[in-house]
Amino acid sequence: MRLHLISFDIPWPANYGGAMAVFHQLQALHRLGVQVVLHCFQYGGRTPQSELDRYCERVYYYARSRALWHQLSAEPFIVQTRKHSELLRRLLDDDAPLLFEGLHTAGWLEHPSLRERKKVLRMHNVEWQYYAHLARLAISPVQRLYLQIESWRLRRAERRLLPLASDLLALSPSERDYFAQRYPVRVHYLPVFHPYEEVNGLPGRGDYVLFHGKLSVPDNERAALWLLDEVFAHLPEVAFVVAGMAPSARLRAAVARRPNAALVADPDEAQMDVLLRQAHANVLVSFQSSGVKLKLLSALFRGRHCIANRHVLAGTPLHTLCRVADSALEIRQAVCSALESPFTEAELAQRKHLLEAHYSNQANAQRLLAILNETYEHSVAHGV
Repeated sequence: MRLHLISFDIPWPANYGGAMAVFHQLQALHRLGVQVVLHCFQYGGRTPQSELDRYCERVYYYARSRALWHQLSAEPFIVQTRKHSELLRRLLDDDAPLLFEGLHTAGWLEHPSLRERKKVLRMHNVEWQYYAHLARLAISPVQRLYLQIESWRLRRAERRLLPLASDLLALSPSERDYFAQRYPVRVHYLPVFHPYEEVNGLPGRGDYVLFHGKLSVPDNERAALWLLDEVFAHLPEVAFVVAGMAPSARLRAAVARRPNAALVADPDEAQMDVLLRQAHANVLVSFQSSGVKLKLLSALFRGRHCIANRHVLAGTPLHTLCRVADSALEIRQAVCSALESPFTEAELAQRKHLLEAHYSNQANAQRLLAILNETYEHSVAHGV
């Protein structure tokens, strides 16, 4: 099969959740022999990457304009700034199926020239809900207003664009149900693609508790600050490590105030692997339930004990692999309990069984290929 895959960003280096999901999907499809034509948007300092040529028939890059005049459009800013005319022209070069990664990339779904094409849309969140949550976290009134307006625009765009897709792909059963109840299209639960080939946590003990994530994401920064103030400030004997990309000055200062806390800023993949595998426990906190948290899979595939709140676990079958704790008191108790127990071979075996059943990249790539083939065959059968 030949496939056009439209990515919201350049997916390499795969150093944050969205890039990981797209890149490891590319790898999995390549192993199945799919000829992928990748279209991706360049911004934020990311540059064209020869690594992508290993997995794609062709790679096209489009400069993403982020000019303020786009804010005057009724189209969401994240959609309007990826509606590139050269992208549309290239999508029309053949009749191969189209896989749009995120509502961000779906601006051309409604174009008349694509009406008869096979169009699959992978939803990474219920985007309008995600932006509404970001607005509640925003400190700047200007930023809060932008996020509120973008949430409103995304809700309108969702209603307009999603019915035009042949199929929708949801990251969790709960999001599958949300879309299936609202839109007259086929909706599939397809778990996120990720970097982990096998479960390789180390039995035994570690010396510290770890929180990790892309620290420039407001939800992650808020979680790290909350853990510092509400959990580990009350556990002065427990070493707590915060690791991730682009920590703010605010977070750096908060860590520096805690004698039992340390910050590892911008670790490379090798450093992150060591941090995850050597920690005695990973603690994962989020204040929203959107999408699937790749940091949860990272902790379960590579780490020892995992302590997570319900927002992190929402929409996953992974509750039995974690110590579930929501309040600061519950998390403090879970940390103390975990520190008393070595991570065992039996726990590792349980983890392998469940993760391999649900989060095999190879199996999920085969499911995706079946969905794309089904879409194609359905369209041909109905003369579309």
